[in-house]
Amino acid sequence: MTARGGDHPPDHEAATGPLVKLTPDCSPKHLEEPCVYNRSTDELYIINSEALTFLEKCGRGAMAPDSDEDRAFVDFCLEEGVLETADELAPRALHLRQSPVPSLRYLLLHITDRCNLKCRHCFLGEGGSRELSLPEVVAIADQFETMQGLRLLISGGEPLLHRSFWEVNDYLRRKDLRVVLLTNGTLIDEETARRLSAQEVQISLDGMREAHDHLRGWGSFERSVAAIRHLTAAGVEVSVATMIHRRNLDNFDMLEELVRDLGAREWSIDLPSAVGRLADNTELLVDPRSAGPFLRRSYGGAIHEPLAGFACGAHLMAVMADGNVARCGFYADEAIGSIEEGPEACWQKIAKTPLSELECNCQFVEECRGGCRFRAHGYNKLNGADLCQCYRYGVLK
Repeated sequence: MTARGGDHPPDHEAATGPLVKLTPDCSPKHLEEPCVYNRSTDELYIINSEALTFLEKCGRGAMAPDSDEDRAFVDFCLEEGVLETADELAPRALHLRQSPVPSLRYLLLHITDRCNLKCRHCFLGEGGSRELSLPEVVAIADQFETMQGLRLLISGGEPLLHRSFWEVNDYLRRKDLRVVLLTNGTLIDEETARRLSAQEVQISLDGMREAHDHLRGWGSFERSVAAIRHLTAAGVEVSVATMIHRRNLDNFDMLEELVRDLGAREWSIDLPSAVGRLADNTELLVDPRSAGPFLRRSYGGAIHEPLAGFACGAHLMAVMADGNVARCGFYADEAIGSIEEGPEACWQKIAKTPLSELECNCQFVEECRGGCRFRAHGYNKLNGADLCQCYRYGVLK
């Protein structure tokens, strides 16, 4: 976003231009740099401190400045959907403060470990009946919002099985966060799709029918595809996540065509590690040399410009259904704290890995950010290379 220059009037009575306000989906954030975030489009605009001050005032209602330079900034904001004209002041509560550095931008919230499927590759292993209470979810979301968070990823188990899911759903629609629901999709019918408040729903498709159903259970493919169609009809953006396994290697041409035809905004492809149930189904494992090239088919990258010089995980934390907090879901057995301490205290305890500490020294390291640290640890050691990414980028042949 073009940085705002020049002085601006201190309040709406000092200007002659139209009254403008922030659109409901946009909010100023102060991460490592001042910015404004559109949770509907998932766009993050970097701005300067003057622009941040002006947009903060727009949270209370403000007159558009009169100078040509300032008018150009306002016109840009109107065109981008950051600002909209208003007939009267429209006060709005903002949660603007300097974030921790590195900033916690993405919080993976496992609200329950209950699930209706028994997927052969689930890294969480056997589910149970543990879940976060509604007050705990509310408190975590509130604190994440004040930390200048961007995306709240609601996961499980199967999150729709949480006993208070619809109360959680209704509460989160009021947050200045992009809510992304991670689900297997089998419980989403037309009515459910219409009721969801999430800006995005990520559905797992792990191959075409035979490959997907072998992993997740008979009939799950048809229900997941139907869920995507219900969500699209309800105006909800959909992304697709695919795990590479032995049964879907010859599916990817057909699967890519399906994913694009379904209108997915993003296709995330990954290689699972041999933990959880996959440790008991090792015949499904694919070696990194075979899997790496499939990662190139992913599209719609989900990561905003990260803080330079840090490996994967510099902006992510996970809260598990038992209340433990970990650097990501794969490290659930290595909790660094609990929700009683609060997200910010836990975030400060997570060591962020500088790229300079990795035993990676290729031209793609800033782009791949060392790949998945958990997977790298499984291949050799924590600061070693994620071989899957090495084969993706052609560093290894």
